[in-house]
Amino acid sequence: MRSDGLDSALLTHYMLAAQESVVLATARSEAELVDLGGGDIPVGLKQAALMLAAHWYNQRESVAGVQMHAVPDALQSLVKPYRRLGE
Repeated sequence: MRSDGLDSALLTHYMLAAQESVVLATARSEAELVDLGGGDIPVGLKQAALMLAAHWYNQRESVAGVQMHAVPDALQSLVKPYRRLGE
């Protein structure tokens, strides 16, 4: 992700939204994830949030004249091990 310094607020917003999205995708609370990570959010989930924020930063339009690509399956691979599968 490249920024000229003017995008700092936008990048911060994307990162916060990505972190929230990743936590929601696990169907767990942030506290549960911190416990699973031994006192911090697991590294894989942090990487997933970074990937998602970078994707949103690079693909800002909801519609484009060219084909846009989905976030790679790597994102799902990072989140899947932490998903709650049942109640």
